[in-house]
Amino acid sequence: MIRKNGSIFCLETPHTTLVIKADTAEYLYYGKKLVSAGNFESCRGLPCKLLSQFGQDDYTEPSILLENADGGISTAFTFSKSKILKEKPQIPGLPSSYGKGKTLELKYVDEPTKVALYIYYTVFEDNDVIAVSSKLFNASEKELHIRRLASLQLDLLGDYSVVTFEGAFARERQKVSRTLNKGVFYIDSKNGASSHNRNPFVMAKGQDGVYAFNLVYSGNHKEIFEACESGKTRVLTGINDFMFRWMLAPGEQFDAPEAVMCFAPDEDGVSSQMHAFIGEHIVRGKWKKKERPVLVNNWEGTHFDFNEEKLLGIARAAKKAGVELFVLDDGWFGNRFDEHRALGDWYDNIEKTGGGLKHLADKIREIGLDFGIWVEPEMISEDSDLFRKHPEFAMRVPGREPTRLRWQLCLNLADEKVQNYVVRAISDVIARSGATYVKWDYNRTLTDPFGKGIPQGEYFHRYMLGYYRIVSRITEKFPDVLFEGCAGGGGRFDLGNLCYFQQYWTSDDTDARKRLKIQDGTSYGYPQATMGAHVSACPNYHTGDSNPLETRFNIACGGVLGYEMDMTKLSVEETEVITRQIEFYKEYRKVLQFGDFYRLGNAFGGNVAGFMSVSKDKGTAVAVVTVYEQIFGGPAPAVKFKGLDPSSVYEVKAREQANYKKAPCFTAGGGFLMQGNVFLSDIYEDTQRRENSGCLYSRMFLITKVKKEYS
Repeated sequence: MIRKNGSIFCLETPHTTLVIKADTAEYLYYGKKLVSAGNFESCRGLPCKLLSQFGQDDYTEPSILLENADGGISTAFTFSKSKILKEKPQIPGLPSSYGKGKTLELKYVDEPTKVALYIYYTVFEDNDVIAVSSKLFNASEKELHIRRLASLQLDLLGDYSVVTFEGAFARERQKVSRTLNKGVFYIDSKNGASSHNRNPFVMAKGQDGVYAFNLVYSGNHKEIFEACESGKTRVLTGINDFMFRWMLAPGEQFDAPEAVMCFAPDEDGVSSQMHAFIGEHIVRGKWKKKERPVLVNNWEGTHFDFNEEKLLGIARAAKKAGVELFVLDDGWFGNRFDEHRALGDWYDNIEKTGGGLKHLADKIREIGLDFGIWVEPEMISEDSDLFRKHPEFAMRVPGREPTRLRWQLCLNLADEKVQNYVVRAISDVIARSGATYVKWDYNRTLTDPFGKGIPQGEYFHRYMLGYYRIVSRITEKFPDVLFEGCAGGGGRFDLGNLCYFQQYWTSDDTDARKRLKIQDGTSYGYPQATMGAHVSACPNYHTGDSNPLETRFNIACGGVLGYEMDMTKLSVEETEVITRQIEFYKEYRKVLQFGDFYRLGNAFGGNVAGFMSVSKDKGTAVAVVTVYEQIFGGPAPAVKFKGLDPSSVYEVKAREQANYKKAPCFTAGGGFLMQGNVFLSDIYEDTQRRENSGCLYSRMFLITKVKKEYS
């Protein structure tokens, strides 16, 4: 709901209120929902701005920085008009949220140049997340250059700590908390992707609660926090201004990516709202709320060394265990026998597929599994037919040796001819294979950003516009296909991609110990139904460590379950264990994939960690509790469950696991389970702990309501 009183606008979500004074471009209030609006003018103190610009005695980080036709950078945007829109406007060429809600449009004009700045705020009827975006329109007769245009600015009063999610390949989105001292702190990405290193989802924690921010964009981004001497904290998020200089001709507009923000009393509240928002207003299409299939992917089981017989053997073993989808990974096309060649040659390798992609896919379907396929459409190998025919398709700086990562170059997606080639080639792969699932990979970052005729300061963003044009066309053409994104694991896990891909590969590291932190960090901003999570073979391909098969399953249930192994190598006992795992997962799949998600313990600093997913009616929950290390002489580890009905009685039953002799079962009130300590007295009794080098102690609990009220 948006209410207007003069120049003051009150934007209300189910649990929060945002108050804006349009004529002075100020935030008067943002936080817990107000019962009565009252007189906000009397509460004004330091100006909390919704836009900032260089000049006029303001030396804080600006949200907008323009290079005018005369070379000057001073601007003086003043209020022009406001409008309440009944429908949320789309952002041309960019992904954005969707759904029922009203939008406040504010227009500000720099009179000397006649440049107009529009800022949009959308509130949804069912969620506390507010979508914010900005655009510039050049109404002058001269061109200008944009040096920075933030998607969102929020000024807060008081001191805050900053929570970011950082890492690298195979250890993405590790939670990092910092006290924000006076000065400027920022995180960013300069490699052309939202990156393994610094995710655009960030939080600011203060005494009043938690403010969270994210960007609906998959390229270079920058999140800035400035703690001012005046006691004000500024938050900015948007396209990174590194190597950014966008020419805006007369009569043209530039649209910044959409950003989102929300307020909640605590981190669990933020996650709850972000998860619900993504599920309802970001993910779309047939698979929006549809349960995802259990898959097997052959990559870690075979790498490039496979043929038709080996693949069909894996498929038969997987079908026997209850798997629903077979995914053929890298190596099925062109002369692709290793990483050095053939990217871009998306025609069948007859030798490795036993007669072509359609032939193999039909054989898989005859076994009773759906067929999925891996592609890496944004890349090109120099040893490929495509490169020999179209060397100009590759991203290279003239006169310089290109940087080769994973023995491959990037395609120049800023070129429309290259975009059209990718759309044709990948559409043909999907059509001829009849794939119901596509894994879209991106295994290196941009190091040679250059395109003929494209200004250097525009290249990174034009690449992203080309990328979005490609994925939008392909996903629209194949609306029934389940798309999973991947970027060397989770290197481009962001809201922009989730507008097209219903889920994302969380990390290439499938080791249970590492995945516990990776998935925990990811869960702060993204729901479990978007996180691909696989059980892989041990010793683990990346770490060399081992964990019991049951532990690997428990942790993989924190996302969308799959298996990443050669299932023909499983023992009879292992096959039986996996069969029981999949039976359990299918029975509680809806709760695990779409239930209300809560983190347990503390994955970043504690010895007990885990998660639980609770049905919407609070009648059923599945919880996984994991202990990192056995502490000799200490008390038994304990956990507090979350999300239950405090007035109901629940049965808590440990899932029967092959590595535990007993499956404890007891009843207790929901209030006690959430407020008291539930001791894990048998957690160290894992019968397989001595044969596993990196052993975690993990148990899964099924929690079901047995009485409506506790008496």
